[in-house]
Amino acid sequence: MMGVGHTRGMLTVTDMDTIERSNLNRQFLFRSWDVTKLKSDTACNAVKEMNPDINVTSHQNRVGPETEQVYTDAFFAKLDGVANALDNVDARSYMDRRCVYYGLPLLESGTLGTKGNVQVVIPHVTESYSSS
Repeated sequence: MMGVGHTRGMLTVTDMDTIERSNLNRQFLFRSWDVTKLKSDTACNAVKEMNPDINVTSHQNRVGPETEQVYTDAFFAKLDGVANALDNVDARSYMDRRCVYYGLPLLESGTLGTKGNVQVVIPHVTESYSSS
């Protein structure tokens, strides 16, 4: 939120899930009154409250081969980078491969069980998520 999606840029958030009570202790954008609401819509609304000047859009799609008609070459061509916050290894690996293919930097973060993960991937410079 420090310049991301401001003025000319756009922040795109996608998540097909709804907020569960168990999300509240680890996701700072959600409140108890948000339980059962869509994660992507709620996250975008929370960010807009913090920074009304941000350009942010919400999608409710799973990221993977089944949504390549949504997240096309043209979509990726408009991106300057990708930030993940995923708890699914398949989705993480898929986005990692997409970012390497399109030459986009990736801030990979998320949880797997009780462990957290953060990795910066610069295609053809650093190790990718899938190669670690």
